[in-house]
Amino acid sequence: MEALRALGLSAGAEGVLLQLLQNPETTPAELAASHDDLDVVLCELTDLGLIERTADAVVVRPPRLALGALAERHTQQAALARDSAELLSELWKAATGKPDYLEVLPTYAAAQAVLNSVQTEAEEQVRAMTMGNIAARELRIVDGMFDALERGVRYDVIYGAHVLQDADALHLVQACIEAGEQARVFPHVPLNITIVDDRWALVGARSDVQRGPEFVAMVVHDSPLLGGLARIFEALWRIAVPITGGTELNDVTAGPSLDAKRLLTYLSAGLTDESIAREFGVSERTIARRIGRLQEALGAQTRFQLGVQASRQGWL
Repeated sequence: MEALRALGLSAGAEGVLLQLLQNPETTPAELAASHDDLDVVLCELTDLGLIERTADAVVVRPPRLALGALAERHTQQAALARDSAELLSELWKAATGKPDYLEVLPTYAAAQAVLNSVQTEAEEQVRAMTMGNIAARELRIVDGMFDALERGVRYDVIYGAHVLQDADALHLVQACIEAGEQARVFPHVPLNITIVDDRWALVGARSDVQRGPEFVAMVVHDSPLLGGLARIFEALWRIAVPITGGTELNDVTAGPSLDAKRLLTYLSAGLTDESIAREFGVSERTIARRIGRLQEALGAQTRFQLGVQASRQGWL
């Protein structure tokens, strides 16, 4: 199917999935007889949340949610690519024209000094997205941030998904949230951007090359490029998932219980709360509370976001 190939499924994975959909009773031995590299193919389908594997069976999960989440990721990546194309075009024009609204910072120390100045420069709002410290992997709180929050500066911050896998990083993020920061998480933050009151922005990026990590940082003053950076942030903010003060590391990394997994499966299949309650033998109110706890655990505000996050975490 051309649609499945467009979503990134290999030919082998497509063949196995279609065979299982047409004949759900197919055994692993029968699949192995007709498909090469079956283990690789089954791992691909499992990672996408399309099948479940046991010792003697392969079962297809309801495909709509998993493929919908996959399609949504492709849509987000395409939108980000278009935004990045505009940004890179502006950077290219800026580099060739030597505009006065762009300052390339020569050292990491210079970039860190500018970042620390954000807290005293900001008057109303700081919007930031962070992949982490551009000179190291650990996350740390920027000097003076709590003082800025206390005097009323609004902070909207998008973190890379790695903060949900690191207890120390998550603890720091929750400390910021308790102080008043609005925080969200996005799977792959491509670079660091800090926008101060729509007046200027600090942009930093890091890459690992053979001779070690390299970074580049620049300050962008009021210009079309600054406006483009703000639009990129707002686009990611709309699709990022909120982090709450109650989000726990174990909520994300430990995986769901059997009942939670069953509940997610029923939700993905489109069952109503009333139908799910009958299946569990409990009240609708109990089901609503369980769904609420799952949403809180995965930082999802809606049931749609719950499905997307559960799929990303491999819970479905």
